[in-house]
Amino acid sequence: MSSSGALIYIGAPFFIQKKHFHSILTGLDSFMIHHANNPRWMDWTWQHAHSCKDVATLREWLASTGTEFHIPGHQFNEITSSYRMGITPYYFGLIKQYDNTDPIYRQIVPSPDELKILPEELEDPIGDENPARGSRPLKALIHRYTNRVLLIPTAQCAVYCRFCFRKRLVGDTAHNAREEDLQKAYEYILSHPEIEEVILTGGDPLTLGDQALRNILKALDNIPHLRIIRIHTRLPVVNPFRLTPGLGNIITSIQKPVWISAHFNHVAEITETAHQHILGWVSMGIPFLNQSVLLKGVNDSVEALKELFISLIEMKVKPYYLHQADMVQGTSHLRVPQQHGLELLRKLQGELPGYALPHYVLDNSDGSGKIPLQNQWVTTI
Repeated sequence: MSSSGALIYIGAPFFIQKKHFHSILTGLDSFMIHHANNPRWMDWTWQHAHSCKDVATLREWLASTGTEFHIPGHQFNEITSSYRMGITPYYFGLIKQYDNTDPIYRQIVPSPDELKILPEELEDPIGDENPARGSRPLKALIHRYTNRVLLIPTAQCAVYCRFCFRKRLVGDTAHNAREEDLQKAYEYILSHPEIEEVILTGGDPLTLGDQALRNILKALDNIPHLRIIRIHTRLPVVNPFRLTPGLGNIITSIQKPVWISAHFNHVAEITETAHQHILGWVSMGIPFLNQSVLLKGVNDSVEALKELFISLIEMKVKPYYLHQADMVQGTSHLRVPQQHGLELLRKLQGELPGYALPHYVLDNSDGSGKIPLQNQWVTTI
């Protein structure tokens, strides 16, 4: 076999083609990371530990690509004082154009536009903690819908997306759940037999270690009336090495069905590495969904969305939701008008099979839940 077609072993049942492995590292050859020659590049904990978290590191990473970072240090600190930055080396390696025209760069590199906060933008844009609804009875639990709850074991993420609707919470260790917080959440779920599904969210649950996740999943598995467990995570996108066979075995050891909901926003994120790691878990019987956010300059075209959704289907991931971007403070430069979103979905309906079309939804700011926006253009023939 030629060197370009050779396979690199990354832990059964995962292999990636050498040509694809090197392609995702393009631009990092002169960088501080020894990429292909670094024995820990494919170690998810190494990726997590070596993420870019400050302006000095960002300048160094960009300088290695021949690019300057033009935001002054004091302005960068002002932007990140309210919402920190985090970029894994792997995800940085997906950037092709080192400015805001690149769909990866635009999602994770802080921008001066974030300092512009509109009157209608909210600190809690989907009403997670609306006092009138009482939807957050515990530190680690949100109960917005009668038959399902959100469990938040950690506020930490692998990357900090600039459009995040929980930017007021994520990255702050004060919001991490302690063991006593988790125990109270389990007791709450046990005492509410109407709860059929628990959704692990955060932060990102997959930033936790295997043992912590095993403990959480086992505790939920022991609740008789619980029927489904879902894990919302960005790691298949920004650090797919986390999808190890070991963690896959933990998930498949649970008696209740466990669904993974990933968060791909652009086809550039669907690398051979991500593809093979997801297929590895799918082959173990772990089902995948995907939730995307409609973002200006990232995926707000028929071509971008069509390629994203078809590529998701190719790796056996069901496009589930396309979210209208929430009214998060400092994100007006990333929001797409709803009317444009509706027009995109109208055109996509004729371009894609039904199973490749996600629900286009908006989260209500009062905490009452999601509104299916595409219902506005369904007409009787």
